[in-house]
Amino acid sequence: MKGHILILDDDKQLLEFMDEHFSMNGFKTTAFKNPVKAIEYLEDHSVDLVVTDVKMNEMTGDEILAHVKKNHPDTGVIMITGFGNIQHSVNALRKGAYDYITKPFKAKEILFRVNRFFESGQTEPDQNGKKQVPRSEQKRKDEQVLKIERSDVDEETRFVGDDPHIKKLMRLLPKIARNDAPIMIQGESGTGKEVFAHLVHFNSQRANKPYVKINCANLPSELVESTLFGHIKGAFTGAVADKKGAFDQADGGTLLLDEITEIDIAVQAKLLRVLQENEFYRVGSQKPIQVDVRVIATSNRNIAEAISEGIFREDLYYRLNVFPISIPPLRYRSGDIPLLASHFTDRYTSRYGLGKKELSDELIEYLMNQEWRGNVRELDNKIHRGVILSQDSKVLKPEHIENKLFTNVDDEIGKEVLTDMPLMSIEDMELQLIKRALEHTRGNQKKAAKILGISDRTIRNKLKNMNQE
Repeated sequence: MKGHILILDDDKQLLEFMDEHFSMNGFKTTAFKNPVKAIEYLEDHSVDLVVTDVKMNEMTGDEILAHVKKNHPDTGVIMITGFGNIQHSVNALRKGAYDYITKPFKAKEILFRVNRFFESGQTEPDQNGKKQVPRSEQKRKDEQVLKIERSDVDEETRFVGDDPHIKKLMRLLPKIARNDAPIMIQGESGTGKEVFAHLVHFNSQRANKPYVKINCANLPSELVESTLFGHIKGAFTGAVADKKGAFDQADGGTLLLDEITEIDIAVQAKLLRVLQENEFYRVGSQKPIQVDVRVIATSNRNIAEAISEGIFREDLYYRLNVFPISIPPLRYRSGDIPLLASHFTDRYTSRYGLGKKELSDELIEYLMNQEWRGNVRELDNKIHRGVILSQDSKVLKPEHIENKLFTNVDDEIGKEVLTDMPLMSIEDMELQLIKRALEHTRGNQKKAAKILGISDRTIRNKLKNMNQE
């Protein structure tokens, strides 16, 4: 048997369907229409998971959840709710529910949720590999080291999510943080790579030492080496005094190299030396400097492609890739959208001294149907805007998020950039598009790249080639 599930629903037909479906898929099941009888059963029997409806006559799903969390903390709870109660279900997740599923649902969907619960590791082996330690006990042990939910964590750097992939990352975080091995974090822009890196530092033994962040994508190529390693007076034109670099500043602590694949290939060789030998040379100096720095690198690129294109060193990748971390885009963890939206709402109402605001069901539905090309960062920005525009309203609605004054601005810019262009070669057209996009963004290459659907590195290369002609 995969595990023991208690099923609770006052809809007899649905109850019988779940009972049969779970049984056919290898689970031991116990089914109740009456929640009071289910509670009585739990007093004398052990179950791994409770699957319960939210709306029932004798007791509510909330009351079942509260009872299970208080009296049977090692037992998981999955809530079944109508779509109109999604906000309620988000609150249930906060109170300890493992997951929720909305009606109507397909057989394979609820089976997937249940299997995901058991695959997430309800029990874990002890250090000798013999006993089975309840997950709640293991969590308490980890929390002695892991400080993610402590009040002294900056509110901006909490990693919010109930998706299995995110939960797995959070379970790995204490083990990753306790050592000094390099970390390579991959993921699309806006997924939370920098947040995860900050949490690693905060939970490490280096937490009271420097945490230095360098955005490699924003560094002019001629200043990359000096920024990282420093320089001595007279090393180049403009070097009027000795200057320490990022590795100096991060000595004893952690250095985050954000978007490391944007660093010039020649400088990457020097980075490799630091990782291998814990020493570097300032620009213009022949004196090696010893350093104790943990390096965390991030990239939003496809690393395999970057290596094959010759813009990222394979040996540097393997040196950094001791702990390969991948953070999924928001579209792959859409179940976290209501939870994240609620989290951001609480953040900004608190920041601006506003009263508590709820998310309307219409807004939840709207958010769930968006593409989120900008991932969590885009969701954060939209909720931030909505909280400000909602004024005294106690309910956040779609019209607050997508106010007509602000919507489709980028789309309109994109349309204008692409119109009224004469016939010309593809190469000349590319340059014209880039120029016009930069005019609209006042020289901001990242925004121009987003409008054109290309990388800002491509823009820099095109402009560089143009200036060389």
